[in-house]
Amino acid sequence: MGELTEKERQEFDALLKSDPKFREEVEFQTDVKRAVTAEEDENFMAILSNFESEARAKNPQVRKFPTKWLVAASIALIAGSTYFFMVNQTASPRDLYSQNFKPYRNVTHPITRGEEMIDTKTQAFSNYAKGDYKEAVLIFTKLYASEKEPYYLFYKANALIQLNRAEEAIPLLQEHLETKDSLIDKSNWYLAMAYLQLEDTENAEKALNEVVSKNAYKAEEAKRLIDVL
Repeated sequence: MGELTEKERQEFDALLKSDPKFREEVEFQTDVKRAVTAEEDENFMAILSNFESEARAKNPQVRKFPTKWLVAASIALIAGSTYFFMVNQTASPRDLYSQNFKPYRNVTHPITRGEEMIDTKTQAFSNYAKGDYKEAVLIFTKLYASEKEPYYLFYKANALIQLNRAEEAIPLLQEHLETKDSLIDKSNWYLAMAYLQLEDTENAEKALNEVVSKNAYKAEEAKRLIDVL
């Protein structure tokens, strides 16, 4: 299950290179498969339930390809394809960061479409979700000071990395790793991303080795990065 025949794989490769809409569809299916298999957080299921319909609403022109075939392709890609993880053997640490960093999705406080920003927590995660990371950082800081919920450290660190402020994110992630928060299996990956942004390959590799040894979030990607550092 999840395997393509050689003929299907050749057709898949050709379409991936020549058809932007097909590539977009495969990326969509791959993201869905990752989300389902990761089983990251029960709150994320609320997001996932609307994920496909919202994506289709944003881009109704995306051509429908056979779902069974696309899902098989996405499984194959996740299992070991290099199409969406093409690490340049000569890339700088900063390049590797750019190729692999993406702020972690909001699975802690899902925002319902059309929801009014009635409280500070909703404001923070709404800003984070729409990419207003500067404002999100300010609000996460206030929320953590008053509530001491460790996930605020995690999301604030992600926002800081996105803002090219990795040196500020590192101590937050290190502090987060000392908690019992449900997101701590993600922190070493983002710690590695912060070190790569700072071109600190020694500490980046240490963080990546932690990811691999614990078979944590992004373990396969971490193995590939270690090979090129």
